Amino acid sequence: MTQADGRSQAPLPRRTNALARKSRWPGWIWSVPIAAVGIVAWLLIRAFSEQGVDVTVTFDDAAGMKARDTKVSFHGLEIGKVNSVELASDRQHVLAHLALDKTVRKDLTSGTRFYLQGAEVSFSDPASLKAILAGPSILMIAGAGSPSRTFTGRLGKPPEVLAVSTPVVVNFDGDVGKLKPGAAVSLRGFTVGKVDNVQLTTDAVTGAITTSVMLDLDPTRFNIRMLPASPIDWPATLRATLASLVRHGLRATLKQTPPLVGPEQVDLVVAPDSAAAELLTVGSYPQIPAENGGLSALPAKLGRLPVQQIGDNLLAISSQVKKLTASPQLQDSIVHLDRSMVELDRTLKAVGPQIAPTLVSVHQTIDGLRHTADEVDATAEAARKLLGGSAASPNGNLQQAVRELTGTARSIRTLANYLDQHPEALIQGRGGEQREESR
Repeated sequence: MTQADGRSQAPLPRRTNALARKSRWPGWIWSVPIAAVGIVAWLLIRAFSEQGVDVTVTFDDAAGMKARDTKVSFHGLEIGKVNSVELASDRQHVLAHLALDKTVRKDLTSGTRFYLQGAEVSFSDPASLKAILAGPSILMIAGAGSPSRTFTGRLGKPPEVLAVSTPVVVNFDGDVGKLKPGAAVSLRGFTVGKVDNVQLTTDAVTGAITTSVMLDLDPTRFNIRMLPASPIDWPATLRATLASLVRHGLRATLKQTPPLVGPEQVDLVVAPDSAAAELLTVGSYPQIPAENGGLSALPAKLGRLPVQQIGDNLLAISSQVKKLTASPQLQDSIVHLDRSMVELDRTLKAVGPQIAPTLVSVHQTIDGLRHTADEVDATAEAARKLLGGSAASPNGNLQQAVRELTGTARSIRTLANYLDQHPEALIQGRGGEQREESR
């Protein structure tokens, strides 16, 4: 291209038309908050998936439960803790809110039970003794049923699990108020069942009061021989076995283990000398006869003791001892006896081997011995007159003491007679006599 002045002009560059396009991605700067949101969402999902299960258990009493402190165990493993404890709306119960591990979610059914152990101190339950220092704990026992998050808890250890449960009734006449459901039923030290419930019945017409105890017995624990072929009718088999045992003296009684301090339980004992009885039927349940034994029979046994006679004997002994010790005759006799013994001791020392005794001193020694014997006899006679009676009387021990005094006097006279015949024994002893005889 030529300009007007004749110079050539360079061509103009071509224009580039740029098209602006909007991207859907806001830019790399937004990746940071988006990543943070993603992490938070992932953490929430993870926390929700690992979250435990909250359940509520109703107890009759808090019994030392503490939030964030009381543990919950299942098969010996800790599966949670108590989150909080509050009073129920009925003002009669306590609600314990538990936070449990998600692994037990499938075990939380309507048949599951919770037991507060250590609430009541019992020498037969080691867990309750441990709870004195560590506090109570909650034990979960899984059961069958539909899913549930609310439960009714019980105080104490869980009852014995029976393979076969057959109900049996026992009617006690005495005090059975301390017998609790779940208590063991034993036969010769073996647990064969448990107490299901205890019920008090009063007849307003006759005035009779009966305590009916329902037992759950496990016939498999009786190890019954000669069982029929399968399938076994366990109620009928146990009924026949109990009928035979009752005819041979089987009775139900109460006992405490350990004695006096332990909880009450039912003990099945065989007493061959019991009155004849048969297995009865109360409704549809067999009834085992009851026998007063253990602590329930203690008042009756104490009532048969000759308490009045024992008291009279004690008073007689006390009166005789007081009369004897206060007697001036006995005091004088004891003083004379003491003086005689002092003289005897002085005489024996005087006739030691270093000083040859004369015949006169020997006779004085013998006379002293006989005088001592007379004093002992006088003391015994004075005591005998004061006591009276025979050795079989309540003061028999004192009579024995009098006899011993008489024996002492006899021994002293024997010594005096011996010295009268062998005065040289004061110098040589009895060994000298024996040497003379051996010659």
